[in-house]
Amino acid sequence: MGSIEGAQPAHGGTRSPVGGEAQPAHMVAPRQAAASHAARPAIAHRPGRGSGAEPHALVAIAAVLAFALVVTLGIMVAISFFDHSYADDWHYGVDAHLALEAGRGVFGAVAAAAQEVVDTYFSWQGTYSAIFLMALQPGVFAEELYGLGAVFIIVALVLATAYASSVVVCDLLGAPPAVWVALTCLVLLLQTQLLPSPVEGFWWYNSAIYYTFYHALMLVAAALSVRIVRGRTRRGPIGRAGLVGRAMGLTLLAAILAGGNFVTGLVAGTALFAATVACIARGNRRGFALVPALVVFAAGFALSMAAPGNEERQVSQFPGDNLGVFMTLLRSAFAGIEYIVLWTNGLFVLALALAVPVMVWAARRSTCSFALPGVPAVASVLLFMASFAPTFYSMGTVGPGRVQNIRYDLFVVLAFLCIGWFCGWCVRRLERSGRTAAVPWKSLGRVWPAYTALMLAVLALMVGALAIDERHRDDLVSISAASSLISGEAQEYDDQVWARITTLTESPSADIQVPLYTVGPKVLFMGDIRDNMDNYINFRLAQWYGRDSVIGYTPSSSDE
Repeated sequence: MGSIEGAQPAHGGTRSPVGGEAQPAHMVAPRQAAASHAARPAIAHRPGRGSGAEPHALVAIAAVLAFALVVTLGIMVAISFFDHSYADDWHYGVDAHLALEAGRGVFGAVAAAAQEVVDTYFSWQGTYSAIFLMALQPGVFAEELYGLGAVFIIVALVLATAYASSVVVCDLLGAPPAVWVALTCLVLLLQTQLLPSPVEGFWWYNSAIYYTFYHALMLVAAALSVRIVRGRTRRGPIGRAGLVGRAMGLTLLAAILAGGNFVTGLVAGTALFAATVACIARGNRRGFALVPALVVFAAGFALSMAAPGNEERQVSQFPGDNLGVFMTLLRSAFAGIEYIVLWTNGLFVLALALAVPVMVWAARRSTCSFALPGVPAVASVLLFMASFAPTFYSMGTVGPGRVQNIRYDLFVVLAFLCIGWFCGWCVRRLERSGRTAAVPWKSLGRVWPAYTALMLAVLALMVGALAIDERHRDDLVSISAASSLISGEAQEYDDQVWARITTLTESPSADIQVPLYTVGPKVLFMGDIRDNMDNYINFRLAQWYGRDSVIGYTPSSSDE
């Protein structure tokens, strides 16, 4: 059986800095021979200390976590087919929907969505790319298709996280697929199951496309940036055409991200600027390939921020809530620390307990130096704090659950990066101190399967305890969704929605009263219409179905 002892590279190459690329021995040996011995030489692993094969414990944990992820995602996809549109879905999509109803076809709907971008820019907010996507929500084409929006968001998050993880784990660390699968699954399980507001994270399209989808795009952009500045993938060097293509793709992503939510925009823009400056300052000429994306992002973000609608929204929605620059920075710093503490809960710590041995194994096999672990830690904390600035500046608070969702996603990603770096740094310190041989790697390798089994058993007990207790059943997304599916709550909600739609489409009256919903699965139910027309929700619903008014009323027991 493989063990941690077997985690050594098969080559005799030198170790690169973190983020750098490993150099084959036949390329660096002549340079090392000619170099001055005044500089401390890189520490090379001795070949022959282990086969580098993946330990059975590593393969097993990857398989178990992959199975758990597939099951949880399967439940999330299953309940998506009971999902329905609400509020802002109608507000932004009504013109595109009416264009289709009038027989103007897909091009007419797209034109209406583009016009919605222009109208919203001057009346509400400048997030141009997001408004366009909101205006083309799946329910515009048919209510039956609305749930596909949630499936799309879930798939986008999974693929983006997997891609970004592959760049870090496989490209940078040179780790095998089992490490990539295990760490990716842990990150995704945390991001999908412990989301602060699940309905806004996946199932309310208007919110999910605006926040979760843009977080996914940011991960793709970050991974692309890494490959550009390294000039290679795990398969080998990137040619000129490949570099140009990736730079163009990154520029396109920058244009889209700049027109999205301000939280993701601020984080992405700050990271892109820092990466560009750092690469150029260190003499990496490939850093100039990031400049077009940075320029496009800056222009797009400035365009979004300069929208007249932003001021209109501030005055009408949050008058007097603006904290000013100093208080925004202060409150953002405190909020960052607060939520680092709050979100480092038992399940998160258990996930890290499963991840750390995997990270250590990968670090011993890697050629990265993992120098200065305090730098990524401080940078990550500052970036996390910065994510609170947009809402404190405009609203005076941390903002609604949909904003907290992407902050939590960012927290998970940054935490795993920092812990992984720290594990690698500890391994390198052991090597430099010459005490590596004193570490009982073989014994640890034999203990690893039992340790993994224990952690998984504890995880199963924790999940089971939450599932049994009705007070906490909704704390885990897939447990909550499964409960709604099994109890019939999701089906009842779906039936009530379709009963309302039937009334709205078939009633001969222009003024309609419909019963309010009596059930609402936590992961699906965002809200309901009101008992009056003095709000945009009822107004847009009436407009959607060509009615003068739609009023909700509380049904009596006989109506049910």
